[in-house]
Amino acid sequence: MRGGMDVSESLVESLPGTAVPESFVTELESTEAIQQAIAVRGYHIERDEKTIPHAYQLVVNVRGKYILGLHLTNGEWRVVFDTREHPELAQEGARAAYKAVHDALYERAPSDAKIDFEATPQFWTAPQ
Repeated sequence: MRGGMDVSESLVESLPGTAVPESFVTELESTEAIQQAIAVRGYHIERDEKTIPHAYQLVVNVRGKYILGLHLTNGEWRVVFDTREHPELAQEGARAAYKAVHDALYERAPSDAKIDFEATPQFWTAPQ
């Protein structure tokens, strides 16, 4: 790979081996390479008498380049969808790319676990 690690590799390596709090997701957006970071699914953790949302699924839009779907499994974050691997989505537009990322995350969402929050675009519906 040219020039060392790409943004997605360094991003995944920067994530802790646990679900990330809302503040961490906000910090991701403040980095120059990240245009948007969204906590897609997660749960609430009680800490110091406060309820803090923690995400185990993220959508990250790398500034003007591609969109990643990240999922935490067994203490390790993995890229479960990378729009660069699906060039056909570029012709269909951003909405198609976001839908594909959310579909991939949905497939990996635990069906038996309690999900405290879900943040999905209004145009997205769960696959039947």
